[in-house]
Amino acid sequence: MKQTINDKTIKELESIFVDLGFQKFRVKQVFRQIHVNKINDFNEMTDLPTDMREQLCKDFEIQKVNLLETYASNIDSTKKYLFELNDGNIIEAVFMKYDNRKTICISSQVGCRMGCTFCASTKNGLVRHLSAAEIIDEVYELERLNGDINNIVIMGIGEPLDNFKNITKFIEIITNDKGRNLSHRSITLSTSGLTPKIYELADTGLDVNLAVSLHYATDEQRRQYMPVARKYNIVGLMKATDYYLDKTKRRISFEYVVIDGLNNRDIDVENLSKLMHGKNIHINLIPLNPIEEFKHDKTSKKVINDFKDKLTKKGLNATIRYSMGQDIEASCGQLRNNYAR
Repeated sequence: MKQTINDKTIKELESIFVDLGFQKFRVKQVFRQIHVNKINDFNEMTDLPTDMREQLCKDFEIQKVNLLETYASNIDSTKKYLFELNDGNIIEAVFMKYDNRKTICISSQVGCRMGCTFCASTKNGLVRHLSAAEIIDEVYELERLNGDINNIVIMGIGEPLDNFKNITKFIEIITNDKGRNLSHRSITLSTSGLTPKIYELADTGLDVNLAVSLHYATDEQRRQYMPVARKYNIVGLMKATDYYLDKTKRRISFEYVVIDGLNNRDIDVENLSKLMHGKNIHINLIPLNPIEEFKHDKTSKKVINDFKDKLTKKGLNATIRYSMGQDIEASCGQLRNNYAR
């Protein structure tokens, strides 16, 4: 069985290449070809000797994602992609352009087991984790299609902290200064609130931006709509984010999908104010993008603006993040589910 090579750190490659009798300087050559030039075929690494390329082809593979479908929005710059993995599973990724900055939203799992009622990604459960190599090639394939990007948001299909080992390996490799050399500040990881993993992430030194999917300001509501809250309560979650801020000096963002009549009432404003007043946090208000399984209407601009005004009057730092690519089902999981049907 071939060994995957595009999920190996330089140190790991050094150990492998020494055992194979390759010269040490070949490590950086191969690492650069994969992570700078984004080459995913050993035969195209023409700076390597022919016999070395032949042995790499024999013993190793560069794990790839394969472009299946492309959807381009007619109302903004958003593009959404379906990628097929080598085992036939399908994931989604999104490309967005704001002025001259390019941002991608990538998936970390095939499906999701978090069970949030308003999210399409989780409706068929978790199939499997993505490997670090698959996540890396997901990014590189998006760059092959759109040029180098500025920001990565790990907010697509899946719960990143549920795939902790592969996600942290991915971050370690893609930020390596001998390779893609993306800044930690350019990566945002979104979690539904796996409290122990937030502590663990803080201790890795991979000080990426953290976005927490809050959506409700009380444990009672979170437990009803977000099963993760049955295990990890809000007090514990806030302590974990305080720890993350203290360790990384990164301001925490809280994602809040506004659902009219459900989580935008005056009592919700009061609860959010009590929860977050005086903290170095930012609240991202997101209009609900309806899915078939969650019977609530799309949030109007008036509703979300009114809610934002109430929060800011309480002294909270809140902004509205309008969804892009509305005409191409850009809510996470929708395209994958519809394609599967």
